[in-house]
Amino acid sequence: MSGNPFVDYLKRYTTISPEHEAAFDEFITQTEPPSGSYLRLDTKIEKFLLSDLFSKKHPPSVILTGNAGDGKTYLCRQVATYLNGSLPRDWEEKSSWAKQLADFNIIILKDLSEVGEAAGDEFLHRLAYSYQETAHEVFLIAANEGRLRAILSKGEDLHDLRADVEAQLRDGPNFASQHLIVINLNQISTSSFVKKALEWFTATGNWKACEECPANSTCPIHYNAKKLSEDLITNRFQHLYKVLEYLDIHVTIRDMLIHLAYSITGGMSCYQVVQKYLENKSAWIEEVPRYVYYQNVWGASADDSFRYKALAIRNLSKLNVGDSSVFAVDDFIITGSSTVSSPSEVHKEIFSESLDLGFKRFEQERTSYLQGGATSPKPDQVSSFLKWLPHCRRKLFFEWDQNEIVNRLSPFSFIELYFKLLDGDQSSLYSAKRDLVLGLNRSFSGLFLTNREVIYVTSQYAHAVEQPVPIVLVNIPLENLELSPISKQSAVLDQELNELNLKIYPPAKVKASPVEWRINLLRFEYLMRRSQGGTANILSAECELSIRQLKDDLISHFYQEDGTTNRIDFFAADRNRYQLQRMWVDENEHIRLGGGAA
Repeated sequence: MSGNPFVDYLKRYTTISPEHEAAFDEFITQTEPPSGSYLRLDTKIEKFLLSDLFSKKHPPSVILTGNAGDGKTYLCRQVATYLNGSLPRDWEEKSSWAKQLADFNIIILKDLSEVGEAAGDEFLHRLAYSYQETAHEVFLIAANEGRLRAILSKGEDLHDLRADVEAQLRDGPNFASQHLIVINLNQISTSSFVKKALEWFTATGNWKACEECPANSTCPIHYNAKKLSEDLITNRFQHLYKVLEYLDIHVTIRDMLIHLAYSITGGMSCYQVVQKYLENKSAWIEEVPRYVYYQNVWGASADDSFRYKALAIRNLSKLNVGDSSVFAVDDFIITGSSTVSSPSEVHKEIFSESLDLGFKRFEQERTSYLQGGATSPKPDQVSSFLKWLPHCRRKLFFEWDQNEIVNRLSPFSFIELYFKLLDGDQSSLYSAKRDLVLGLNRSFSGLFLTNREVIYVTSQYAHAVEQPVPIVLVNIPLENLELSPISKQSAVLDQELNELNLKIYPPAKVKASPVEWRINLLRFEYLMRRSQGGTANILSAECELSIRQLKDDLISHFYQEDGTTNRIDFFAADRNRYQLQRMWVDENEHIRLGGGAA
Protein backbone atom coordinates (compact mmCIF):
# COMPACT_ATOMS: atom_id res chain seq x y z
CA MET A 1 0.00 0.00 0.00
CA SER A 2 1.36 3.44 -0.98
CA GLY A 3 -0.61 5.47 1.56
CA ASN A 4 -1.81 9.04 1.27
CA PRO A 5 0.70 11.10 -0.78
CA PHE A 6 -0.36 14.24 1.07
CA VAL A 7 1.00 12.78 4.32
CA ASP A 8 4.34 12.30 2.59
CA TYR A 9 4.15 15.91 1.46
CA LEU A 10 3.47 17.06 5.03
CA LYS A 11 6.64 15.25 6.08
CA ARG A 12 8.58 17.80 4.04
CA TYR A 13 7.45 20.45 6.50
CA THR A 14 8.76 18.53 9.50
CA THR A 15 12.03 17.38 7.93
CA ILE A 16 15.11 18.43 9.88
CA SER A 17 18.09 19.04 7.60
CA PRO A 18 20.53 21.88 6.79
CA GLU A 19 18.75 22.47 3.45
CA HIS A 20 15.39 22.59 5.23
CA GLU A 21 16.66 25.16 7.73
CA ALA A 22 18.57 27.36 5.31
CA ALA A 23 15.90 27.74 2.61
CA PHE A 24 12.63 26.38 3.94
CA ASP A 25 10.34 27.91 1.32
CA GLU A 26 12.53 26.82 -1.59
CA PHE A 27 12.86 23.33 -0.06
CA ILE A 28 9.07 22.97 0.24
CA THR A 29 8.34 24.20 -3.28
CA GLN A 30 10.79 21.73 -4.85
CA THR A 31 7.96 19.18 -4.70
CA GLU A 32 4.45 19.93 -5.94
CA PRO A 33 1.65 19.03 -3.50
CA PRO A 34 -0.58 16.13 -4.64
CA SER A 35 -3.47 18.50 -5.30
CA GLY A 36 -1.25 20.72 -7.45
CA SER A 37 -2.28 23.71 -5.35
CA TYR A 38 0.40 25.18 -3.10
CA LEU A 39 -0.36 26.71 0.27
CA ARG A 40 -0.71 30.45 -0.17
CA LEU A 41 -1.00 32.89 2.69
CA ASP A 42 -2.12 36.26 1.37
CA THR A 43 -0.36 38.94 3.36
CA LYS A 44 -0.71 42.71 3.49
CA ILE A 45 3.02 43.16 3.12
CA GLU A 46 3.13 41.17 -0.14
CA LYS A 47 0.21 43.17 -1.54
CA PHE A 48 1.95 46.39 -0.52
CA LEU A 49 5.22 45.43 -2.21
CA LEU A 50 3.64 44.22 -5.45
CA SER A 51 0.60 46.42 -5.94
CA ASP A 52 1.51 49.63 -4.14
CA LEU A 53 5.29 49.95 -4.15
CA PHE A 54 7.03 48.29 -7.07
CA SER A 55 4.28 49.24 -9.46
CA LYS A 56 5.37 52.89 -9.04
CA LYS A 57 7.48 54.66 -11.61
CA HIS A 58 10.15 55.52 -9.04
CA PRO A 59 9.68 53.36 -5.95
CA PRO A 60 11.90 53.69 -2.87
CA SER A 61 14.30 50.92 -1.91
CA VAL A 62 13.24 48.38 0.73
CA ILE A 63 15.15 46.50 3.40
CA LEU A 64 13.38 43.48 4.89
CA THR A 65 14.63 42.35 8.30
CA GLY A 66 13.43 39.58 10.58
CA ASN A 67 14.30 36.13 11.83
CA ALA A 68 15.13 33.19 9.60
CA GLY A 69 11.74 31.85 8.56
CA ASP A 70 9.85 35.16 8.58
CA GLY A 71 9.49 35.11 4.78
CA LYS A 72 12.19 37.52 3.59
CA THR A 73 13.39 35.24 0.78
CA TYR A 74 9.80 34.37 -0.15
CA LEU A 75 8.89 38.04 -0.56
CA CYS A 76 12.01 38.66 -2.65
CA ARG A 77 11.03 35.81 -4.94
CA GLN A 78 7.46 37.11 -5.26
CA VAL A 79 8.72 40.59 -6.23
CA ALA A 80 11.13 39.10 -8.77
CA THR A 81 8.33 36.97 -10.24
CA TYR A 82 6.04 40.00 -10.42
CA LEU A 83 8.59 42.26 -12.13
CA ASN A 84 9.90 39.54 -14.47
CA GLY A 85 6.52 38.07 -15.39
CA SER A 86 7.66 34.66 -14.11
CA LEU A 87 10.24 33.32 -11.70
CA PRO A 88 13.70 34.09 -13.19
CA ARG A 89 15.38 30.94 -14.47
CA ASP A 90 18.62 31.64 -12.62
CA TRP A 91 16.90 32.60 -9.35
CA GLU A 92 18.07 29.54 -7.39
CA GLU A 93 21.71 29.79 -8.44
CA LYS A 94 22.45 33.42 -7.61
CA SER A 95 22.50 35.34 -4.34
CA SER A 96 21.23 38.47 -6.10
CA TRP A 97 19.13 39.24 -9.15
CA ALA A 98 18.96 42.39 -11.25
CA LYS A 99 16.68 43.53 -14.04
CA GLN A 100 16.54 46.73 -16.05
CA LEU A 101 12.99 48.05 -16.17
CA ALA A 102 11.60 51.05 -18.03
CA ASP A 103 12.24 53.61 -15.30
CA PHE A 104 14.70 51.98 -12.93
CA ASN A 105 17.11 49.12 -12.43
CA ILE A 106 15.93 46.73 -9.68
CA ILE A 107 18.51 44.84 -7.63
CA ILE A 108 17.25 42.13 -5.30
CA LEU A 109 19.63 40.72 -2.72
CA LYS A 110 18.05 37.54 -1.35
CA ASP A 111 20.09 37.44 1.86
CA LEU A 112 22.73 39.90 3.04
CA SER A 113 24.21 37.14 5.22
CA GLU A 114 24.88 34.89 2.20
CA VAL A 115 27.29 37.30 0.52
CA GLY A 116 30.69 38.17 1.91
CA GLU A 117 31.27 41.24 4.04
CA ALA A 118 32.93 43.11 1.17
CA ALA A 119 30.03 42.38 -1.20
CA GLY A 120 27.49 43.34 1.47
CA ASP A 121 29.35 46.58 2.10
CA GLU A 122 29.28 47.34 -1.62
CA PHE A 123 25.50 46.80 -1.83
CA LEU A 124 24.88 49.15 1.10
CA HIS A 125 27.19 51.80 -0.36
CA ARG A 126 25.26 51.66 -3.62
CA LEU A 127 22.04 51.98 -1.64
CA ALA A 128 23.44 54.99 0.23
CA TYR A 129 24.59 56.55 -3.06
CA SER A 130 21.06 56.28 -4.46
CA TYR A 131 19.97 58.77 -1.77
CA GLN A 132 22.09 61.49 -3.33
CA GLU A 133 21.44 61.00 -7.03
CA THR A 134 18.36 60.88 -9.20
CA ALA A 135 17.76 57.25 -8.43
CA HIS A 136 18.01 54.77 -11.25
CA GLU A 137 18.90 51.89 -8.94
CA VAL A 138 16.26 50.54 -6.56
CA PHE A 139 17.12 47.85 -4.03
CA LEU A 140 15.18 45.11 -2.27
CA ILE A 141 17.47 43.65 0.39
CA ALA A 142 16.68 40.81 2.78
CA ALA A 143 18.88 41.16 5.82
CA ASN A 144 19.37 39.74 9.27
CA GLU A 145 19.24 42.74 11.60
CA GLY A 146 22.51 41.88 13.34
CA ARG A 147 24.43 41.52 10.06
CA LEU A 148 22.85 44.71 8.72
CA ARG A 149 23.87 46.75 11.77
CA ALA A 150 27.36 45.24 11.76
CA ILE A 151 28.10 46.30 8.17
CA LEU A 152 26.54 49.74 8.63
CA SER A 153 28.58 50.39 11.77
CA LYS A 154 31.90 49.81 9.98
CA GLY A 155 31.30 52.24 7.15
CA GLU A 156 31.95 55.79 8.33
CA ASP A 157 30.51 57.18 5.11
CA LEU A 158 27.26 55.22 5.74
CA HIS A 159 26.29 57.50 8.63
CA ASP A 160 23.09 58.87 7.02
CA LEU A 161 21.93 55.44 5.87
CA ARG A 162 22.71 53.98 9.30
CA ALA A 163 20.69 56.71 11.04
CA ASP A 164 17.74 56.13 8.70
CA VAL A 165 17.81 52.36 9.24
CA GLU A 166 18.11 52.64 13.02
CA ALA A 167 15.27 55.16 13.22
CA GLN A 168 12.92 52.88 11.28
CA LEU A 169 13.93 49.78 13.23
CA ARG A 170 13.18 51.71 16.42
CA ASP A 171 10.05 53.65 15.42
CA GLY A 172 8.60 51.51 12.64
CA PRO A 173 8.65 51.77 8.83
CA ASN A 174 8.59 55.21 7.22
CA PHE A 175 6.16 54.50 4.41
CA ALA A 176 6.30 58.14 3.27
CA SER A 177 10.03 57.95 2.53
CA GLN A 178 11.11 58.46 -1.07
CA HIS A 179 14.46 56.76 -0.48
CA LEU A 180 14.13 53.76 1.83
CA ILE A 181 11.54 51.78 3.75
CA VAL A 182 12.78 49.37 6.44
CA ILE A 183 10.27 46.65 7.34
CA ASN A 184 10.86 44.38 10.32
CA LEU A 185 8.91 41.16 9.73
CA ASN A 186 9.15 40.36 13.46
CA GLN A 187 6.28 42.82 13.86
CA ILE A 188 3.89 40.59 11.91
CA SER A 189 1.27 38.66 13.93
CA THR A 190 1.83 35.05 12.90
CA SER A 191 -1.36 34.10 14.75
CA SER A 192 -3.40 35.75 12.00
CA PHE A 193 -2.31 32.99 9.56
CA VAL A 194 -2.95 29.94 11.76
CA LYS A 195 -6.54 29.30 10.68
CA LYS A 196 -5.79 29.82 6.98
CA ALA A 197 -2.89 27.37 7.12
CA LEU A 198 -4.97 24.75 8.95
CA GLU A 199 -7.76 25.18 6.42
CA TRP A 200 -5.34 24.24 3.64
CA PHE A 201 -3.73 21.37 5.59
CA THR A 202 -7.11 19.82 6.42
CA ALA A 203 -8.94 20.41 3.12
CA THR A 204 -11.14 17.39 2.34
CA GLY A 205 -9.47 16.75 -1.01
CA ASN A 206 -6.13 16.12 0.65
CA TRP A 207 -7.54 13.21 2.65
CA LYS A 208 -9.68 11.28 0.16
CA ALA A 209 -6.87 8.77 -0.33
CA CYS A 210 -7.37 7.68 3.30
CA GLU A 211 -10.81 6.20 2.60
CA GLU A 212 -9.42 2.93 1.23
CA CYS A 213 -6.75 2.48 3.89
CA PRO A 214 -7.25 -0.61 6.10
CA ALA A 215 -5.94 1.31 9.14
CA ASN A 216 -8.19 4.32 8.58
CA SER A 217 -10.37 3.71 11.66
CA THR A 218 -7.32 3.60 13.93
CA CYS A 219 -5.18 6.22 12.21
CA PRO A 220 -4.30 9.25 14.38
CA ILE A 221 -3.14 11.23 11.33
CA HIS A 222 -6.52 11.04 9.61
CA TYR A 223 -8.28 11.66 12.95
CA ASN A 224 -6.16 14.76 13.57
CA ALA A 225 -6.87 16.15 10.12
CA LYS A 226 -10.63 15.85 10.71
CA LYS A 227 -10.50 17.42 14.17
CA LEU A 228 -8.27 20.30 13.06
CA SER A 229 -10.87 21.33 10.50
CA GLU A 230 -13.34 22.23 13.31
CA ASP A 231 -13.76 25.92 14.11
CA LEU A 232 -13.62 25.53 17.88
CA ILE A 233 -10.29 23.72 17.69
CA THR A 234 -8.71 26.05 15.13
CA ASN A 235 -9.77 28.98 17.32
CA ARG A 236 -7.94 27.42 20.27
CA PHE A 237 -4.84 26.89 18.13
CA GLN A 238 -4.94 30.54 17.16
CA HIS A 239 -5.47 31.45 20.82
CA LEU A 240 -2.22 29.69 21.79
CA TYR A 241 -0.30 31.66 19.19
CA LYS A 242 -1.88 34.91 20.35
CA VAL A 243 -0.85 34.18 23.94
CA LEU A 244 2.75 33.76 22.76
CA GLU A 245 2.52 37.11 21.00
CA TYR A 246 1.08 38.74 24.13
CA LEU A 247 4.23 37.44 25.84
CA ASP A 248 6.37 39.12 23.15
CA ILE A 249 7.38 35.74 21.74
CA HIS A 250 7.54 35.92 17.97
CA VAL A 251 6.91 32.68 16.06
CA THR A 252 8.02 32.79 12.45
CA ILE A 253 5.81 31.65 9.57
CA ARG A 254 8.21 28.75 9.00
CA ASP A 255 8.04 27.60 12.63
CA MET A 256 4.26 27.87 12.58
CA LEU A 257 3.94 25.70 9.45
CA ILE A 258 6.34 23.10 10.85
CA HIS A 259 4.38 23.00 14.09
CA LEU A 260 0.94 22.73 12.45
CA ALA A 261 2.13 19.96 10.13
CA TYR A 262 3.59 18.05 13.07
CA SER A 263 0.36 18.53 15.04
CA ILE A 264 -1.34 16.50 12.30
CA THR A 265 1.23 13.79 11.65
CA GLY A 266 2.95 13.48 15.04
CA GLY A 267 6.05 12.59 13.01
CA MET A 268 4.32 9.43 11.73
CA SER A 269 4.00 8.22 8.13
CA CYS A 270 1.26 6.16 6.49
CA TYR A 271 3.64 3.23 6.24
CA GLN A 272 4.36 3.28 10.00
CA VAL A 273 0.67 3.46 10.89
CA VAL A 274 -0.31 0.59 8.61
CA GLN A 275 2.61 -1.57 9.78
CA LYS A 276 1.71 -1.08 13.44
CA TYR A 277 -1.95 -1.79 12.68
CA LEU A 278 -1.24 -5.00 10.78
CA GLU A 279 1.33 -6.28 13.26
CA ASN A 280 -0.77 -5.93 16.39
CA LYS A 281 -4.03 -4.02 16.25
CA SER A 282 -4.77 -4.09 20.00
CA ALA A 283 -1.25 -2.90 20.89
CA TRP A 284 -1.54 -0.14 18.29
CA ILE A 285 -4.84 1.06 19.77
CA GLU A 286 -3.10 1.41 23.12
CA GLU A 287 -0.36 3.49 21.47
CA VAL A 288 -2.61 5.77 19.40
CA PRO A 289 -3.34 8.34 22.19
CA ARG A 290 0.33 9.37 22.09
CA TYR A 291 -0.15 10.81 18.59
CA VAL A 292 -3.43 12.74 18.81
CA TYR A 293 -3.21 16.40 17.83
CA TYR A 294 -3.44 17.92 21.31
CA GLN A 295 -0.49 15.77 22.39
CA ASN A 296 1.44 16.66 19.24
CA VAL A 297 0.95 20.39 19.89
CA TRP A 298 3.44 20.08 22.75
CA GLY A 299 5.61 17.50 20.98
CA ALA A 300 4.69 14.74 23.43
CA SER A 301 6.13 12.03 21.16
CA ALA A 302 8.80 14.09 19.42
CA ASP A 303 12.42 13.03 19.66
CA ASP A 304 14.92 15.39 21.28
CA SER A 305 16.35 16.54 17.95
CA PHE A 306 13.00 17.64 16.55
CA ARG A 307 11.89 19.16 19.84
CA TYR A 308 15.06 21.27 19.91
CA LYS A 309 14.62 22.46 16.32
CA ALA A 310 10.86 23.11 16.55
CA LEU A 311 10.88 26.52 18.23
CA ALA A 312 7.08 26.71 18.39
CA ILE A 313 6.98 23.55 20.52
CA ARG A 314 9.73 24.85 22.79
CA ASN A 315 7.84 28.11 23.33
CA LEU A 316 4.47 26.42 23.83
CA SER A 317 5.96 24.15 26.47
CA LYS A 318 5.59 27.16 28.81
CA LEU A 319 1.81 26.93 28.27
CA ASN A 320 1.32 23.19 28.72
CA VAL A 321 -2.26 23.10 29.96
CA GLY A 322 -2.07 19.42 30.88
CA ASP A 323 -0.01 20.19 33.98
CA SER A 324 -2.51 22.55 35.65
CA SER A 325 -5.08 21.11 38.06
CA VAL A 326 -8.29 23.16 38.05
CA PHE A 327 -11.15 21.76 40.11
CA ALA A 328 -13.92 22.64 37.63
CA VAL A 329 -12.01 20.92 34.83
CA ASP A 330 -10.87 17.84 36.75
CA ASP A 331 -14.33 17.40 38.29
CA PHE A 332 -15.88 17.44 34.83
CA ILE A 333 -13.38 14.87 33.55
CA ILE A 334 -13.90 12.55 36.49
CA THR A 335 -17.62 12.90 37.31
CA GLY A 336 -19.12 14.68 34.31
CA SER A 337 -20.42 17.44 36.62
CA SER A 338 -20.51 20.95 35.23
CA THR A 339 -22.49 24.17 35.23
CA VAL A 340 -23.03 23.90 31.47
CA SER A 341 -26.33 22.67 30.10
CA SER A 342 -26.61 18.90 29.61
CA PRO A 343 -23.15 18.16 31.04
CA SER A 344 -23.53 14.40 30.63
CA GLU A 345 -24.15 14.82 26.90
CA VAL A 346 -21.15 17.13 26.57
CA HIS A 347 -19.00 14.70 28.53
CA LYS A 348 -20.11 11.78 26.39
CA GLU A 349 -19.42 13.74 23.20
CA ILE A 350 -15.88 14.75 24.23
CA PHE A 351 -14.90 11.51 25.99
CA SER A 352 -16.73 9.04 23.81
CA GLU A 353 -15.33 5.64 22.88
CA SER A 354 -13.15 7.22 20.27
CA LEU A 355 -9.69 6.84 18.85
CA ASP A 356 -7.91 9.40 21.00
CA LEU A 357 -8.87 7.81 24.34
CA GLY A 358 -8.01 4.24 23.49
CA PHE A 359 -11.62 3.16 22.88
CA LYS A 360 -13.14 1.68 26.08
CA ARG A 361 -10.07 1.80 28.27
CA PHE A 362 -10.61 5.36 29.50
CA GLU A 363 -14.24 4.75 30.48
CA GLN A 364 -13.42 1.48 32.21
CA GLU A 365 -10.73 3.08 34.35
CA ARG A 366 -12.93 6.10 35.09
CA THR A 367 -15.75 3.84 36.28
CA SER A 368 -13.32 1.85 38.41
CA TYR A 369 -12.01 5.05 39.98
CA LEU A 370 -15.51 6.35 40.78
CA GLN A 371 -16.92 3.09 42.12
CA GLY A 372 -13.86 1.93 44.03
CA GLY A 373 -14.01 -1.59 45.42
CA ALA A 374 -11.64 -4.45 44.79
CA THR A 375 -10.30 -2.88 41.61
CA SER A 376 -9.22 0.31 43.40
CA PRO A 377 -5.49 0.87 43.88
CA LYS A 378 -3.88 0.37 47.25
CA PRO A 379 -3.26 3.49 49.38
CA ASP A 380 0.39 3.70 48.30
CA GLN A 381 -0.51 3.41 44.60
CA VAL A 382 -1.72 5.99 42.10
CA SER A 383 -4.90 5.17 40.23
CA SER A 384 -4.23 4.40 36.59
CA PHE A 385 -7.15 6.69 35.74
CA LEU A 386 -5.39 9.74 37.21
CA LYS A 387 -2.67 9.25 34.62
CA TRP A 388 -5.29 10.22 32.04
CA LEU A 389 -5.86 13.67 33.58
CA PRO A 390 -3.09 15.61 31.74
CA HIS A 391 -4.23 13.99 28.47
CA CYS A 392 -7.87 14.89 29.12
CA ARG A 393 -7.11 18.45 30.21
CA ARG A 394 -5.42 19.08 26.89
CA LYS A 395 -8.39 17.58 25.07
CA LEU A 396 -10.82 19.79 26.97
CA PHE A 397 -8.69 22.84 26.27
CA PHE A 398 -9.33 22.38 22.57
CA GLU A 399 -12.77 20.77 22.51
CA TRP A 400 -14.80 22.22 25.40
CA ASP A 401 -16.50 25.46 24.44
CA GLN A 402 -16.32 26.86 28.00
CA ASN A 403 -13.47 29.26 27.29
CA GLU A 404 -13.60 30.97 30.67
CA ILE A 405 -13.06 27.63 32.41
CA VAL A 406 -10.47 26.10 30.11
CA ASN A 407 -8.43 29.32 30.04
CA ARG A 408 -7.84 28.69 33.74
CA LEU A 409 -5.65 25.78 32.67
CA SER A 410 -3.22 28.42 31.45
CA PRO A 411 -0.36 29.21 33.85
CA PHE A 412 -1.56 32.83 33.81
CA SER A 413 -4.15 33.46 36.51
CA PHE A 414 -5.27 36.80 35.09
CA ILE A 415 -5.40 35.97 31.38
CA GLU A 416 -9.20 36.37 31.11
CA LEU A 417 -8.99 39.83 32.69
CA TYR A 418 -6.16 40.73 30.31
CA PHE A 419 -8.36 39.82 27.34
CA LYS A 420 -11.18 41.97 28.72
CA LEU A 421 -8.85 44.93 29.02
CA LEU A 422 -7.64 44.47 25.46
CA ASP A 423 -11.29 44.55 24.37
CA GLY A 424 -11.71 47.88 26.16
CA ASP A 425 -14.03 46.85 29.01
CA GLN A 426 -14.27 50.16 30.90
CA SER A 427 -15.21 48.84 34.35
CA SER A 428 -12.40 46.31 34.19
CA LEU A 429 -9.94 48.99 33.05
CA TYR A 430 -10.66 51.18 36.10
CA SER A 431 -10.38 48.40 38.69
CA ALA A 432 -7.30 46.94 36.98
CA LYS A 433 -5.64 50.36 37.04
CA ARG A 434 -6.00 50.51 40.83
CA ASP A 435 -4.60 46.99 41.16
CA LEU A 436 -1.67 47.90 38.92
CA VAL A 437 -0.93 50.93 41.11
CA LEU A 438 -0.76 48.64 44.14
CA GLY A 439 1.43 46.17 42.26
CA LEU A 440 3.80 48.93 41.17
CA ASN A 441 3.98 50.35 44.70
CA ARG A 442 4.99 46.97 46.08
CA SER A 443 7.49 46.42 43.28
CA PHE A 444 9.02 49.91 43.52
CA SER A 445 9.35 49.92 47.32
CA GLY A 446 9.87 46.25 48.09
CA LEU A 447 7.31 46.70 50.88
CA PHE A 448 3.82 45.27 51.39
CA LEU A 449 2.03 48.60 50.84
CA THR A 450 -1.76 48.92 50.59
CA ASN A 451 -2.36 52.19 48.72
CA ARG A 452 -4.12 51.92 45.35
CA GLU A 453 -4.71 55.67 44.88
CA VAL A 454 -1.15 57.00 44.49
CA ILE A 455 2.01 55.66 42.89
CA TYR A 456 4.98 56.19 45.18
CA VAL A 457 8.18 56.25 43.16
CA THR A 458 10.95 55.47 45.62
CA SER A 459 14.71 55.75 45.54
CA GLN A 460 17.12 52.95 46.23
CA TYR A 461 16.99 51.73 49.80
CA ALA A 462 18.59 53.91 52.43
CA HIS A 463 19.51 51.70 55.39
CA ALA A 464 18.85 52.93 58.93
CA VAL A 465 19.86 50.41 61.57
CA GLU A 466 18.22 47.12 60.45
CA GLN A 467 15.15 48.57 58.72
CA PRO A 468 15.32 49.37 54.98
CA VAL A 469 13.84 52.84 54.36
CA PRO A 470 12.67 53.59 50.78
CA ILE A 471 12.74 57.34 50.16
CA VAL A 472 9.74 58.66 48.19
CA LEU A 473 10.85 60.92 45.35
CA VAL A 474 7.65 61.27 43.30
CA ASN A 475 3.92 60.92 44.10
CA ILE A 476 1.62 60.29 41.13
CA PRO A 477 -2.14 60.25 41.84
CA LEU A 478 -4.42 57.65 40.27
CA GLU A 479 -6.16 60.23 38.09
CA ASN A 480 -2.82 60.89 36.34
CA LEU A 481 -2.84 57.35 34.97
CA GLU A 482 -4.53 56.29 31.76
CA LEU A 483 -4.84 52.55 31.11
CA SER A 484 -6.09 51.72 27.63
CA PRO A 485 -5.79 49.22 24.78
CA ILE A 486 -4.03 50.49 21.67
CA SER A 487 -4.80 49.02 18.26
CA LYS A 488 -1.85 47.83 16.19
CA GLN A 489 -3.92 47.51 13.02
CA SER A 490 -1.91 48.44 9.93
CA ALA A 491 -2.77 48.78 6.27
CA VAL A 492 0.62 47.33 5.33
CA LEU A 493 1.67 44.92 8.10
CA ASP A 494 -0.36 41.95 9.30
CA GLN A 495 -0.69 43.11 12.91
CA GLU A 496 -3.94 41.96 14.45
CA LEU A 497 -3.34 42.27 18.20
CA ASN A 498 -4.05 45.17 20.52
CA GLU A 499 -1.54 46.30 23.14
CA LEU A 500 -2.25 47.35 26.70
CA ASN A 501 -0.66 50.71 27.43
CA LEU A 502 -0.20 52.62 30.69
CA LYS A 503 0.21 56.36 30.15
CA ILE A 504 1.48 58.21 33.23
CA TYR A 505 1.13 62.00 33.32
CA PRO A 506 3.42 64.12 35.51
CA PRO A 507 2.38 65.31 38.99
CA ALA A 508 1.07 68.84 39.47
CA LYS A 509 3.64 71.62 38.90
CA VAL A 510 5.95 69.29 36.99
CA LYS A 511 6.35 70.20 33.35
CA ALA A 512 7.21 67.03 31.49
CA SER A 513 5.88 64.75 28.80
CA PRO A 514 3.91 61.67 29.89
CA VAL A 515 5.72 58.37 30.32
CA GLU A 516 4.21 55.43 28.45
CA TRP A 517 4.73 51.80 29.41
CA ARG A 518 3.53 48.83 27.39
CA ILE A 519 2.09 46.07 29.58
CA ASN A 520 2.43 42.66 27.99
CA LEU A 521 0.78 39.59 29.52
CA LEU A 522 3.83 38.67 31.58
CA ARG A 523 4.15 42.12 33.20
CA PHE A 524 0.40 42.24 33.80
CA GLU A 525 0.42 38.83 35.47
CA TYR A 526 3.35 39.81 37.69
CA LEU A 527 1.85 43.10 38.90
CA MET A 528 -1.58 41.60 39.46
CA ARG A 529 -0.06 38.80 41.52
CA ARG A 530 1.87 41.34 43.57
CA SER A 531 -1.32 43.34 44.14
CA GLN A 532 -3.14 40.19 45.27
CA GLY A 533 -0.46 39.37 47.83
CA GLY A 534 1.74 37.13 45.70
CA THR A 535 5.39 36.73 46.59
CA ALA A 536 7.98 38.85 44.85
CA ASN A 537 10.01 35.89 43.60
CA ILE A 538 7.32 34.68 41.15
CA LEU A 539 8.17 36.03 37.67
CA SER A 540 10.62 38.52 39.17
CA ALA A 541 13.46 37.39 36.92
CA GLU A 542 11.28 38.03 33.85
CA CYS A 543 9.72 41.33 34.93
CA GLU A 544 11.78 43.19 37.52
CA LEU A 545 14.22 44.68 34.99
CA SER A 546 11.46 46.30 32.92
CA ILE A 547 9.76 47.57 36.10
CA ARG A 548 13.06 49.01 37.31
CA GLN A 549 13.44 50.76 33.96
CA LEU A 550 9.95 52.23 34.33
CA LYS A 551 10.85 53.44 37.81
CA ASP A 552 14.05 55.07 36.54
CA ASP A 553 12.11 56.74 33.70
CA LEU A 554 9.58 58.18 36.16
CA ILE A 555 12.34 59.55 38.37
CA SER A 556 14.31 61.06 35.49
CA HIS A 557 11.19 62.65 33.93
CA PHE A 558 9.19 63.71 36.97
CA TYR A 559 11.57 64.22 39.91
CA GLN A 560 12.41 67.87 40.46
CA GLU A 561 14.13 69.62 43.35
CA ASP A 562 11.57 71.99 44.88
CA GLY A 563 14.12 74.24 46.56
CA THR A 564 13.75 72.62 49.97
CA THR A 565 16.60 70.38 50.97
CA ASN A 566 15.46 69.90 54.54
CA ARG A 567 12.65 67.39 53.96
CA ILE A 568 12.30 63.76 53.02
CA ASP A 569 9.27 61.46 52.71
CA PHE A 570 9.73 57.78 53.48
CA PHE A 571 7.92 54.61 54.57
CA ALA A 572 8.43 53.30 58.07
CA ALA A 573 7.07 50.21 59.80
CA ASP A 574 4.15 51.00 62.11
CA ARG A 575 2.87 47.89 63.91
CA ASN A 576 1.45 45.64 61.17
CA ARG A 577 1.66 48.10 58.27
CA TYR A 578 3.91 50.66 56.63
CA GLN A 579 3.13 54.33 57.20
CA LEU A 580 4.19 57.21 54.99
CA GLN A 581 6.25 59.58 57.14
CA ARG A 582 7.85 62.98 56.65
CA MET A 583 11.00 64.18 58.32
CA TRP A 584 12.03 67.83 58.15
CA VAL A 585 14.06 70.51 59.84
CA ASP A 586 12.00 73.41 61.17
CA GLU A 587 12.93 77.09 61.39
CA ASN A 588 14.66 76.46 64.71
CA GLU A 589 16.76 73.74 63.13
CA HIS A 590 14.97 71.05 65.10
CA ILE A 591 14.29 67.68 63.40
CA ARG A 592 10.57 67.00 63.20
CA LEU A 593 8.72 63.82 62.23
CA GLY A 594 5.10 63.57 61.05
CA GLY A 595 2.85 61.06 59.34
CA GLY A 596 0.55 61.11 56.35
CA ALA A 597 2.68 63.26 54.04
CA ALA A 598 1.34 63.30 50.49
